[in-house]
Amino acid sequence: MEPMAAERMGINLYSEYSLHAQLKEYLARPGDRLEALVEGKVIDLVRADGELVEVQTGHLGQIKAKVLALAARGYRVRVVYPISATRELRRLDPLTQELISTRRSPKRGDIYSLFDELIRAPEFVAAPGVIVEVLMIRSIETKTRDGSGSWWRKGDRTVDKELVEVLDSCVFQSQDDWLAFIPEAIEPPWSSSSLGAELGIGAARARKILYCLAKSGLLAETEKQGRFKTYCFPSASGRAAN
Repeated sequence: MEPMAAERMGINLYSEYSLHAQLKEYLARPGDRLEALVEGKVIDLVRADGELVEVQTGHLGQIKAKVLALAARGYRVRVVYPISATRELRRLDPLTQELISTRRSPKRGDIYSLFDELIRAPEFVAAPGVIVEVLMIRSIETKTRDGSGSWWRKGDRTVDKELVEVLDSCVFQSQDDWLAFIPEAIEPPWSSSSLGAELGIGAARARKILYCLAKSGLLAETEKQGRFKTYCFPSASGRAAN
């Protein structure tokens, strides 16, 4: 326990929402090192088998350079990203900090919500040495309108984000894992319109999936169908060869 305590002391623990710390504790296994230095970079968890685990509750683009640099050096890096399937919203009085309201957020995250962030780091898709793990969770978000938040949030400031429960885990590592977002029931070429209709998520969300898979080289852009870009496998070998 002493080496773990020494590595954690004073390193990367500032401005950390409870959610981030709780997820690290949830993921930690005996023998893991928390907040350890690897190649001069602070890593959330270093597994006993050498795997590096980075928990990212914010923008995936913020850790893109770090993750890709470590993977390029031969490390196996697991990026853990939580998505709130359900979220309770709490509001505090800005003067007294007393709880004044609680309600259920109408927004419900799903596995496709991953691509809202992945468009900032499409290089993670099927990258050698990079594993993406999505944790579907129940969470609590506490806010207060004290005027210190951004104008587009009407001055709201997020006080904390907390984990209630981990509901499920989905791991993406191989090309086949990622290509599973393209149902075999629809023939190529795929457009955001056809994919969105098949998945029941709409063209705007499907466009992000196709963009990320294409940026990673798993799909190739073909001729447009009207105003829609279309995509297919980059060779005739298709899905089965991956």
